[in-house]
Amino acid sequence: MTALPESGIQTVYKHWLSAATTLLACQWQLFEAQYQAGLKVIEATLGPSGGRTDPAPVAVKPVVKPSSEDEVRKLERQAAERISQGLAPPREVYRSPYRERINWEQFPQWARPSDPELFEGSGHEG
Repeated sequence: MTALPESGIQTVYKHWLSAATTLLACQWQLFEAQYQAGLKVIEATLGPSGGRTDPAPVAVKPVVKPSSEDEVRKLERQAAERISQGLAPPREVYRSPYRERINWEQFPQWARPSDPELFEGSGHEG
């Protein structure tokens, strides 16, 4: 038996059905991606067990104690070397125990902390 030739309206319906299916499939993939991202956020927040059992001990970041003058001078020298190469100073120079003990006058303006007194006495280390 030979297939009947498709009329114009049947061809339009097939193309419309294909477009609608593709559109719904894309929306479903977007929904699935959002769902998976939400699950990852919840898992990161509650932990892999979902918070139902005893939580694993949280690793506490050790408190950085002010170092000796030799360590501060070594860090200051290292920062000066990096700045002379056009690089940013090491991250440690901006931390609270070092920030107050470094002579910022020897560094260019772009390398200095924004305002050391701005964060003094707060939990934020600038």
